[in-house]
Amino acid sequence: MRALFAGIANSTHSISTKATTVLRVGNTFDAAVVNRVVEGLAQSHQKLLLNLEALTDEMVRLPSLLEGWTVGHVLAHITQQGDSIRRIFLAAEQGQIIDQYEGGMSARVAAIEGAAQRSATEHVADVRRSIYDLEGAIASARQGWFGTARMVSGAIASVADLPLRRWREVEVHQGDLGLSELGCDGPESWSLNYVRHDLPGMTMQFKAHGPMGFNDLPSQVRTLAPAQRLGWLLGRVSIEGLPPAGLMG
Repeated sequence: MRALFAGIANSTHSISTKATTVLRVGNTFDAAVVNRVVEGLAQSHQKLLLNLEALTDEMVRLPSLLEGWTVGHVLAHITQQGDSIRRIFLAAEQGQIIDQYEGGMSARVAAIEGAAQRSATEHVADVRRSIYDLEGAIASARQGWFGTARMVSGAIASVADLPLRRWREVEVHQGDLGLSELGCDGPESWSLNYVRHDLPGMTMQFKAHGPMGFNDLPSQVRTLAPAQRLGWLLGRVSIEGLPPAGLMG
């Protein structure tokens, strides 16, 4: 099944940058929550690297589940998104607020296009390099946790929220590869730990969009399995007769 998520094309395949967590209260953050998220992110990074061990050049050229993007495009985005979060952490440690991508959206798109045609070996090596660079920046963060950054959407984000955003990117875009032979094919390939962690927050975000701050999940969504429910909230599951959740950035 290819180009399943055609409606995401207008958002340049971005996962929502509107989602928030409750990590920060004033100038503090919940270290226990941060620790769980960082641990889950590291596990998902390793799962991605393990799944990519059998990646071939032919697979890289296949269309992904995102309209207009090949598998190579998705891998290039995963790499560059990791690099962008690393830049933010390093800048925040110096007390600086920077843009997520130098040059903004146009530079981001050009960089993805330029890297998409790489070989499987090159993609895997760059994904691995990006992962360990980012994890090193997270591990060395001290005061940077209390900083902020300008995301590519223009939204201001707390640095303490970025590991969860990255976790979401890794899990969801791994599924967007559409490579069932590698265990990377839609919401059913997302880790249970990630789904358990992100589903409550995304559900709360959807409810907050309604009148008076309350908008219950449609009945068709409430009966879905957790991964499918989160998939609908993130624009990865379509339900006949039901419009998208509208949370995509």
